[in-house]
This record gives sequence, structure tokens and C-alpha cells, in this order.
Amino acid sequence: MLKRLTDFFQQTETQGTLTQNADALHVAAAALMVRAAQIDGDIDAHEQALIQKLIGPHFGLDAGEAETLLTQAHEALESANDLFQFTQQINASFSIDHKLQLVEVLWQIVLADGVVDDYEANLMRRVAGLVYITDQQAGAARNRAMAALGQSETDS
Repeated sequence: MLKRLTDFFQQTETQGTLTQNADALHVAAAALMVRAAQIDGDIDAHEQALIQKLIGPHFGLDAGEAETLLTQAHEALESANDLFQFTQQINASFSIDHKLQLVEVLWQIVLADGVVDDYEANLMRRVAGLVYITDQQAGAARNRAMAALGQSETDS
């Protein structure tokens, strides 16, 4: 699942350096991940560890590049009025399969602390709608995320 998302980002690399388009997509996806982790008011240790795991190795970045990307994602979120600027970039470049993978990754982050509060559920509905993912597809992505984390429906 994440390998396909990584492959998509890596396909846009040229001679070991990321193009501006790939940088923008990395920042957009990372910003959504950070927002998913912080929407409930707190990025806990599980969420932080998962973001580090996803952004670094799964985006094909070394530790320094991953840290830079996280910094850029935080800065982008601070200057953003809404999520549209990030989802617009995702819509312009991601296939439906890549969008589904991104929603699944976002669900993993939301579910990492074992609790889905109203703000997190609302964020996931908004992001899914903005990237043109149906409720059924988003629900399936949530179920896959729960399975990846070893959770069941009664856990969350």
C-alpha cells in the first residue's frame, strides 16, 4: 500500500533530486498527515512515531530530508487558511488509487492513539470529500488502516 505511494513520489525524482512538483506533493501530503495528528489538540508519541515512519522511509527520504519536509509541512499548515491548497495539489497529481492510499495513511495517523474524536472524524470526512473519495471508499480505507494497526472496530 505505502510502497505504491512511495513509488509515485519516487517516479517524479530526477537524478537523485526531487523536482519542484514532487516537493510540493511531499509537502501537501505531509501537511495533511501533520494536520491529522494535531487536529485533536495533541500530537501524541504514537502519532509522532507513525508520521516519522511514514514520511522518512516510505517517501524515500533520508532522516535529514524527512526532518526538513516535516518542518516545511508545519510551516505550510501555519500559513494555510484551509486544507484546499493541499488537496488541490493532490487532486491535480494523484490517481484514485493514490488518493485512497493517502486517505488510508491519514486514517492510520488518526487511529494511532486508539481514539477518534469528533474533530478527527470531521477532518477525515472533509479530506475525503475534497479529494473526491466516496464515503464507502473512505470507510474501506479506515478498515484497512485499522487492520494495519492491529485494531478492530470495537477498539476505536
